[in-house]
Amino acid sequence: MAPIATTAELHKSGYSTREIHRHCSPAGPWQQLLPGVVLKKPSPPTRLDRLRAVLSYAGQDSVITGADSLARQGAVLPLPRHIHVLAGKNARRAHPWILLERTSRPPAVVNRDGLRLAGPARAALDLARREPNPRAVVEILDAVVDAGLCSPADLHVELRQACRRGSALVRQALCHLYPV
Repeated sequence: MAPIATTAELHKSGYSTREIHRHCSPAGPWQQLLPGVVLKKPSPPTRLDRLRAVLSYAGQDSVITGADSLARQGAVLPLPRHIHVLAGKNARRAHPWILLERTSRPPAVVNRDGLRLAGPARAALDLARREPNPRAVVEILDAVVDAGLCSPADLHVELRQACRRGSALVRQALCHLYPV
């Protein structure tokens, strides 16, 4: 039994709306993590539970990016409070612990632990673009290369293809660390 389910999936399995609400009540065995997304266990959600819930909430084409994607692939980076997810241009859902970024350029997807993760170069640049501290940008790029997730050349290629918004510090750091 998967610990994360949407209310639509629960309805297909035969649960009524009333049963779902009863199971998600304070005395029930389940909890609602996001609108329309249920964790089918009473214990606090793990980060993996939250990642799965975000993908269910954001839709079939959504992809985890940034620190969570990189950490799941082997980079050692601190995890922020929010979960960064990429979704299609028509995505309209928001939530306080989700950083939803609409994109017209879907990333290459890496499947790990049942999660759809952005490839390392894209995830690193998505994370670094939002970082205002130049030292932190360098640490992100170094962590990805040091973990062997991608090469400096991969980062340069991704940077050329990426949106230029927010990329000035990333461009400077990449050119300084790994000149072409």
